[in-house]
Amino acid sequence: MDKEPVIISLCALGIPTQYRPRSFKRKIIEKYMKRYFLIPVCPEQLGGLPTPRPACHIYNGRVVGNDGKDYTQNYLRGAKLVLKIAKMYGIKKAYLKKGSPSCGKGGILRSLLEKNGIKVFQV
Repeated sequence: MDKEPVIISLCALGIPTQYRPRSFKRKIIEKYMKRYFLIPVCPEQLGGLPTPRPACHIYNGRVVGNDGKDYTQNYLRGAKLVLKIAKMYGIKKAYLKKGSPSCGKGGILRSLLEKNGIKVFQV
């Protein structure tokens, strides 16, 4: 592999995985594509949540949907699978979405990656 492999949020590429679509600016994606081998992931999808998924937030260490349901186990399952992918490719960096209960500050995936020595950047 010529380029350093990095994890990037699947939604960053404009693929609708959330309750609302979002994507990075094209120039940012092009910059990352020139520099890195991008491995797009969606921990929510990997954890078994539907697309679009319910809007969720972290409350007392749990991931709770606006529908009142607890989705913590789905988020943990997806985060563990992303970590397996990261270890398989020797990944040292991840570019994750701000504000997500999985990828954002204090998020399930972000916390797991950082505990395992992977530097997380918010985009």
